[in-house]
Amino acid sequence: MGANTFSRFAIVSGVCATAVFFNGCSTVPLDETGEMQAVYVSGEFQMLMNADARATAKATSDAFRQLGYFEIQNQVRNYDATLVGRTPKDAKVTVKIKEINSRQSELGIRVNAAGDKALSRQIYYQIEKNLGGSGAPVGGS
Repeated sequence: MGANTFSRFAIVSGVCATAVFFNGCSTVPLDETGEMQAVYVSGEFQMLMNADARATAKATSDAFRQLGYFEIQNQVRNYDATLVGRTPKDAKVTVKIKEINSRQSELGIRVNAAGDKALSRQIYYQIEKNLGGSGAPVGGS
């Protein structure tokens, strides 16, 4: 019975470790202190924004324009929004916004199907800047 339990534990642990490895889940530091972090899960950059869904959607639309993206979809409802744009190199950028409360929204950025962490961060920084934040990347770069 003990060997059987250990065997099951080993199999479950292996499956979980494999899932974590292939999912590509990581945290993304957003400031020098490491206090602000986003999550990068399966190619999607996720962050909590200090603005409602409508303000975040407007800041995203402005960011698309400022970054030279062509906006192909802008669907804004009362408590959520989906914006889709194309970069000059024709990468598809999808931003999903879901209002958590009147002062915060969940932001999800995906570049193409597989994701692009660096480009997602650049988009996030521009959205944050448009919402009145510093928009400064870690290390000032």
